[in-house]
Amino acid sequence: MSLDTKAKDWQVCMLLNIAAGAVVAAGTYRFDFYSESAGLTARFKFVGAGLGAGGNLSGALLPADIGSFGPWSSIKCDQSFSVWDLNGSWGRLTSVSFGMGVTLGPMMISAARNFWSFASWFHSQDVGGFGTGPGGVSGEVLIGRWTYAGTSHNVPGPSGADAAYA
Repeated sequence: MSLDTKAKDWQVCMLLNIAAGAVVAAGTYRFDFYSESAGLTARFKFVGAGLGAGGNLSGALLPADIGSFGPWSSIKCDQSFSVWDLNGSWGRLTSVSFGMGVTLGPMMISAARNFWSFASWFHSQDVGGFGTGPGGVSGEVLIGRWTYAGTSHNVPGPSGADAAYA
């Protein structure tokens, strides 16, 4: 387990999001990034501002047996990256969600070395699906920063679809 191991086999699980907007929008999100080859799960927060409307408070995604949207999404990386590479990287998050109790919606995430870089770690990766929480209706496009928040024991199950929370 090393925070500087570069990997391309990342999977992502969205844990929490709080977003609101009325033309100008802001949001904070929590994600777990898991890599088998790096041997770890790293928790990241994404905080951003941009354009949007509505409000949303959602939690961890539902297990795959609820539908085809499992809590873990494999992402296609443009280049290998480590936890330390992603830490401090700029990002873009685009989301549309709706629901009460159970929420649904696509969420696209991107990350690059810096705002002016054309070399991205990953771009426009859909990590959305069904979620839980009070919900709401919202849509936003946010520009922000990925920040490392620590390691986690949250890992995908053997099928890569179910989360094992410790």
